[in-house]
Amino acid sequence: MLDKGRISSVQLLFLLLIVQDATAFLAVPSLAAQAAGPDAWLSNIFFVSLFGLIDGSIGVSLAKRFPDETLTEYLPKIVGKPVGKILIFVYCFAVIHLASVVLAEESDFMHVNFFRETPLLSLDLLLIIAVAYGVYLGIEVIARQNEIAFPVFFLAIISLLIMVSPNIEMLNLLPIMENGLWPVLEGSILPATWRGEIFFILMLFPYLDQKEEANKIIIYSIIITTILSTLVIITCIGVLTAEVVKTEIYPVFRLARYISLARLLERLEILVVVIWVAGAVIKLAVFLHSGCIASANLLGIKNWRIMIIPFVLTMIIVSHFFYDTYPKLIGFLTGIWPVYALTIELLIPGLVLIIAVLRKKGANNIAQIK
Repeated sequence: MLDKGRISSVQLLFLLLIVQDATAFLAVPSLAAQAAGPDAWLSNIFFVSLFGLIDGSIGVSLAKRFPDETLTEYLPKIVGKPVGKILIFVYCFAVIHLASVVLAEESDFMHVNFFRETPLLSLDLLLIIAVAYGVYLGIEVIARQNEIAFPVFFLAIISLLIMVSPNIEMLNLLPIMENGLWPVLEGSILPATWRGEIFFILMLFPYLDQKEEANKIIIYSIIITTILSTLVIITCIGVLTAEVVKTEIYPVFRLARYISLARLLERLEILVVVIWVAGAVIKLAVFLHSGCIASANLLGIKNWRIMIIPFVLTMIIVSHFFYDTYPKLIGFLTGIWPVYALTIELLIPGLVLIIAVLRKKGANNIAQIK
């Protein structure tokens, strides 16, 4: 374990929540509604939550076999050194690529809504400097920062939903399952990939002080995320209608424009943006930290911090040149991303767990973590 930091069970819970929710609430309502229409909330409750529980259970089962090592440290022990190195490389690539996509999503969001005259590269740099500094300080500092950021993020979401609730028209959610089960299933695919980001517990588990709490953390994170995201989708459709949500790039941001308290508090969407960007910075920090640790394991480098600058430059290049417009970004998310993400989040960890069980790797450690 290259980073010697320690985190509590509450800190890990908050990190998993911010990883799943920081960007999902912006895009998921629209993407889910495009397939499921007014039934998008049903997709989120049943199939997406089930996927998250399965993915999280696989992650915890695997992590408990090697409680003091990250995924990229014990992969060679399970599948052998050659295959293990290949999988570590795949993981490094996937994490940094995903971080680049998140960076592109956030900078595009700010560019479209607030800074139309500001070059995307400038927005990328502003975000990534904050991210890189947090990563340099280590996972413990990232977790402490998130102890402040996530409660504010959570309260902002709840406050937003409460303040726009008078505008909800429940008839917009009807009829339920008008077109059968298939649209609900189809609408669950993309949200499931965001929920699958809970697999980052494989890189965060070694830093956890109370490892016996891991199963509870997974369950709590899935329950909280499911409730919040379902309420967000219901509110978006209830206020804006499914047809509008389908075509709106950032429906939650549009919801914020409905806030008006006695004509004294209006145009509060800028506060929503500030809070959202803070959440995205934490999420990017978790991704970048995981990527740096993984690459250091791959190259046999003890000082993992020297990987920060190369990865930061890679993220900026990929974000700026491959996802510099929203059509490119949404094309990736709706086309390649589902298969790509499910492979990294579910298929590979699942196969590695099966091999570990068959070869009895790390079996002695399971009994020690009740």
